[in-house]
Amino acid sequence: MHLQSHAKWFLNTLLPTLCKLCQQHSDTDHALCSFCKDSLVRQSPACPRCGEYLPPSVNQVCPYCTPGFFDFDTCHAPWEYSDGLRYLVHRWKFVKTTHLTSALADLLLEGCVTTSDVDALVPMPLHWRRTWQRGYNQCTLLATHVAQRLNLPVKHVLACKVYQAPQHKAHGRQARQLSVKHFDCQHNLKGLRLALIDDVITTGQTAHRAAQCLKQAGADYVSVWCIAKTPKPGAPCASTALDSYSLQ
Repeated sequence: MHLQSHAKWFLNTLLPTLCKLCQQHSDTDHALCSFCKDSLVRQSPACPRCGEYLPPSVNQVCPYCTPGFFDFDTCHAPWEYSDGLRYLVHRWKFVKTTHLTSALADLLLEGCVTTSDVDALVPMPLHWRRTWQRGYNQCTLLATHVAQRLNLPVKHVLACKVYQAPQHKAHGRQARQLSVKHFDCQHNLKGLRLALIDDVITTGQTAHRAAQCLKQAGADYVSVWCIAKTPKPGAPCASTALDSYSLQ
């Protein structure tokens, strides 16, 4: 162990690690330096059902989790989709900076629930036209990295049948008008418990329709695992809660 620590120090001296966010020499062995990591906003506490941030004043039923509104069973979104994370995700998705996948997979896995009840991971699909435009499906890259860390299989069982404009170009959190025909699954998923891998959850409608399709194919349970969640307009969010604490 003593030799390994000396080797690590020697390598860091010759080839210092750069933070993926600020591009400065990092003081950690991880993708982000401690300052940039601390600047990210944790989505906590959050409703385990829909992933929405819950202020401490809410101690009973989540006000945003209407029964029957979502077909997925749980949502794991450990971070608020705030400035630093938004910068990383945009570079990853739209500037072909695919080497960020490993760092974002680490962020997704922070605080991840136990995997003992999950049989496989399912990446959120892109329409073939979007995949052709971008050159890759970022959720497939993310699912592959997460699967390697957790030793779980990846099932490419969902297909996106309808092309729509990217969600980031929509006004605010405007919900997409998705129908039951948006996704298609031609596989038998009877009895499987699945984790649907996405990058950022906004209104939850895309994940809802994808989970609905997986359950129609026989899946018993669908949990959404994503990196971050966009705050609901007008509702309390983790970042404003942090600001209020800092003023006290």
